[in-house]
Amino acid sequence: MRYLVANLKMKLVSEQEHAEYCVALGEALKGVKKKKDVRLVVCPSFPFLGDFKKKLPKGAMLGAQDVHWEEVGAYTGGVSPRSLADFGVSFCLVGHSERREFFAETDEMVAKKVSACLRNAIQPVICIGETEAERAEGKTLAVLRRQVQAACGGVSREEFKRVIIAYEPRWAIGSDRTPSSDEILEVIISIRRSLVESFDRHEIDALPILYGGSVSADRARDILHTSGLSGVLVGREGLLPKELMKIADMLSDNSVKELL
Repeated sequence: MRYLVANLKMKLVSEQEHAEYCVALGEALKGVKKKKDVRLVVCPSFPFLGDFKKKLPKGAMLGAQDVHWEEVGAYTGGVSPRSLADFGVSFCLVGHSERREFFAETDEMVAKKVSACLRNAIQPVICIGETEAERAEGKTLAVLRRQVQAACGGVSREEFKRVIIAYEPRWAIGSDRTPSSDEILEVIISIRRSLVESFDRHEIDALPILYGGSVSADRARDILHTSGLSGVLVGREGLLPKELMKIADMLSDNSVKELL
């Protein structure tokens, strides 16, 4: 299975914009052959989850952009994983680079959110990535190992089957820069190796790893030629349903086998 996750961020802010997006996505989906091997996930803003549950076209699944780690309590502004599950959310971004940067999310907070998702039958898409300074200092792999091990530290072997990792280097977000295929491959190998003490080889090999960070239809083909990738997490292109379908085509056509 390959994954195409569209993070709409806080780019669509009105009911009309979200309604128009759902219509445009439905039209775009009509124009392509159904892709049983590609799972399309759309993550709108919290206030529009209800509308998307009703209007999201067949062939797309509902995701959320964040979640609180507690299911109930005095957490003003927080959104319970139980609420998300009740809205029909199947996937949730956890530890996105913008949450880590602008909201000071720590590895510990991310780990608790991962557990909250899994308890409520929501698949967490765990976002990991290094800053430009960390990359310049040669700390990329060490940072990613720390983030992965922290996020999966409390995950059981059975729960691990529902985990997805998304590598999104923080310096690439919105920058029109992407790592080379060799750099992405090195990251994939490092992620899998960082989990060998917690899970069996076949469980680690089955872990879906996505790439996110300035992914466009123009760049997607080169990115997807990286052995071991199971899909992409997109931002700007997610707002353009026709471009999104171009990427879905590439995912479906991509014949590169998973890294074993």
